[in-house]
Amino acid sequence: MQDDVRLSSTNKNLDVYFTAFLMISLILFAIEILASSVAIDDYKYSFYFYLDIVATLSIFSDVSFLLDFMAVIFGMEISTLSVNAIPG
Repeated sequence: MQDDVRLSSTNKNLDVYFTAFLMISLILFAIEILASSVAIDDYKYSFYFYLDIVATLSIFSDVSFLLDFMAVIFGMEISTLSVNAIPG
């Protein structure tokens, strides 16, 4: 859904800015999880700890070069190669 809004409202040359914003968000959320684990008693391994991890990891699906990197590591087909596919 997020890609649909991005693709319909912006040009391809703005993808770099979306990726940069998502990477900054990913880094800040990871820092928040680490800081909360250190500063808040009973946060580590709580429901909100796991919820924050799932929410932070969900950003990976929006960052294409991270998905491509994971595909290479796990020996899967890289997603950006199928960009020129004809929709059915």
